Amino acid sequence: MIKVTLTNEILKRISEIDENRFSLSNIELPPVTKNRLRKNSKKKSSYASNKIEGNPLTEKQANEAIDSDPHKHFLKPEQEVRNYFLALNLLEEKLKKKEPFSKEMILEVQAMVEKGASKEKIGLRGAMPPGVLFAVYDSETGAPEYIPPEYIDIPGLLDELVEYVNTTDDHP
Repeated sequence: MIKVTLTNEILKRISEIDENRFSLSNIELPPVTKNRLRKNSKKKSSYASNKIEGNPLTEKQANEAIDSDPHKHFLKPEQEVRNYFLALNLLEEKLKKKEPFSKEMILEVQAMVEKGASKEKIGLRGAMPPGVLFAVYDSETGAPEYIPPEYIDIPGLLDELVEYVNTTDDHP
């Protein structure tokens, strides 16, 4: 666990951020500006999320891939960034339509993110061969650090997630 000490200086800065956030929330931006900010935010999210997963593109290359002609042939890293950006657009449209969160929505977004990937990568992960453990391992000890659920448990876990999101309000 990370221990943090909240100093008066930190609390002062947090208060300033909150005051500025409140001030900005009362400003009505022109639609063109809102759209540009929203698009730039989605571009940055697409770049950063894929970078975390090991995508080698620079932010400039990611932006170029997003802005390119959709009929162009894309390299795998470019396609990953484009797919993520398109998935964010899809989610934004579903939010505007007030479409309820569902397992179908999760799978539709996942299919969009995986579009163009090899067919065996699309959908839920299948069973692992006997003796093979799919896990994230500690780089120093080699011990499993995170073991995901068995593939047969995933549909039920997705149902639980959907129920949680739709019946609680303690999430963003």
